Amino acid sequence: MTQAQKTAKAKFKQAIAYRTKTGVSLKEAFAHIYGKKKVSKKAAKKRISGPKDSAAVKRELARKGLKMPHGYTTTKRKRISGVKKKKITEKGILNRIHTVKRNVERLDEAQHKHMIGRIKAKPTIIALAKKIRRQTDMNEHNLAILSLAKFLKEKKSIELMNNVIKMHNNYGYMPKDLINIRDTIYAQLMITLKHKYGQVDYKEIEHSF
Repeated sequence: MTQAQKTAKAKFKQAIAYRTKTGVSLKEAFAHIYGKKKVSKKAAKKRISGPKDSAAVKRELARKGLKMPHGYTTTKRKRISGVKKKKITEKGILNRIHTVKRNVERLDEAQHKHMIGRIKAKPTIIALAKKIRRQTDMNEHNLAILSLAKFLKEKKSIELMNNVIKMHNNYGYMPKDLINIRDTIYAQLMITLKHKYGQVDYKEIEHSF
């Protein structure tokens, strides 16, 4: 290190020390060290150590003829140790939505089972459901729907289902158009059943098919 570099380093340390002592800017401190400008201690800005509370700040500013800025406070917010903020993610929100949905579905199912347990289907409906279930197990879907039509005494549906059964026997299988006709008759019969007998009896027959 050359002599000039050593001198510059020493003056830099002096400027830093002078700035720390008087509170002037770094530029003014260098000017003072290099003799370009003299800064009196009275004119230099002194650092005021911050009071611990707002009341002390107000008193200090009032003594200097100043006012505290609106909304200013020196009170520090206390941080609760051991409490961490949970990061909210899109996946977490979706998981909560699915959880709520599952809970609602379980509640609806439990309520339905409770109502079914308290209100039973009529004996005639229970007997019809057993008959339809037996016919369905034997793959006699046409006869099962015919049994429902006879129970409801729907003459038009009875006539149509007899025709469907005859055509089925003639073809030896159920064409797609014939299946669509049978499904339409079934849907109409179920609407009639629900209207006449209510939800409980409707569910009893619906589960038998």
